[in-house]
Amino acid sequence: WGMQFPMFIPSFYEYVIEKNSIPSQEVFFNQYLGDHKEWFAQNKLSGDIMEGLKARAFRTYPSVVRDVHFALTVKEKRCFDEVFYNYNLDIEQGIDLIIGYASKLYAVNLFTDTYRAYQGRRKKKYRHKNLEGLNYVDLPVQFKGSKECGKFYLYYDRELNDLKKIVGVYQL
Repeated sequence: WGMQFPMFIPSFYEYVIEKNSIPSQEVFFNQYLGDHKEWFAQNKLSGDIMEGLKARAFRTYPSVVRDVHFALTVKEKRCFDEVFYNYNLDIEQGIDLIIGYASKLYAVNLFTDTYRAYQGRRKKKYRHKNLEGLNYVDLPVQFKGSKECGKFYLYYDRELNDLKKIVGVYQL
């Protein structure tokens, strides 16, 4: 938590946009290193720190994939009037997804229902100011009972139904 590294998210999305595919974890980390080679050249890090950074990137990867998948799922299911998702919103405002329903906008924060995720949320809590006109919603995913895709757990119908209940869509 003490070191400030370049952000992971832009590297992930730049790869997705450029290649029109989702990278593997290893490819994602290599993309990140390549995108920030000047920073790494200036900040010569020890092998231990680099291994820790790689572990952090590998923990971030499922979260980013989960966020993208859920945003696309929400759009595809057409339960809400509007769905906004982009990584600038995530980076600049700390919002994973904005949905519009019944003339209200909801800023949805997606995270896993784990001790580590809550620890990270506490540290990030005051990084961004809440935007006026948005209703903030936390939507933690619980691994038990979640949709599994390979080694990852994804948001899917259960969490979509939870979100619909929160915002008042009762047509389950």
